[in-house]
Amino acid sequence: MGVKMKSLGLAKYQDEKKQDSIQRVQWAIQTLRDLEGNHTKMKAEKLAEMTGLSRTALYKPHLRKLWDVKWVKIQKEKSDSRENFAFNKQIEELQQTICQLKKDLLSQEVKISKVKKQLDNEKMRSKVFKIEYEEQKKENEKLLYKHLVLLRGLHSRGIEITDFEEENISVN
Repeated sequence: MGVKMKSLGLAKYQDEKKQDSIQRVQWAIQTLRDLEGNHTKMKAEKLAEMTGLSRTALYKPHLRKLWDVKWVKIQKEKSDSRENFAFNKQIEELQQTICQLKKDLLSQEVKISKVKKQLDNEKMRSKVFKIEYEEQKKENEKLLYKHLVLLRGLHSRGIEITDFEEENISVN
């Protein structure tokens, strides 16, 4: 519970004081410009004297941006510099990401190439196997035909094939 809540009344009071300070500084700036011209140099001492605010209060960012042109310019440059630094950092991170993605892409392309080569090899092996299978099938059909012709010949002579089974053949 280390965080303390600001009361609504206090926040409203602080906001009113802030708005009052802003109006005082704007009035003092306009008065100085009317009296001394648009190009008059704004100084904290003059503004403090005219507004009744302390110099410390005038150097707070919400008031200082109203009267200190150099400070505003420096803050803009700092902001731009921070943005540029952030953008440069993002660009560097994106470039690293791009390099990593290119590296990963190349790696995947190499893997794809290897797999395609393996696929082509398997297709060739499959074709060779199919050719060998067809040749073996034809050879088996020829042997089966010869076997059937022999069986018919034996059968026509009255010889049964069961006479040639291993059980019936005795070794001398």
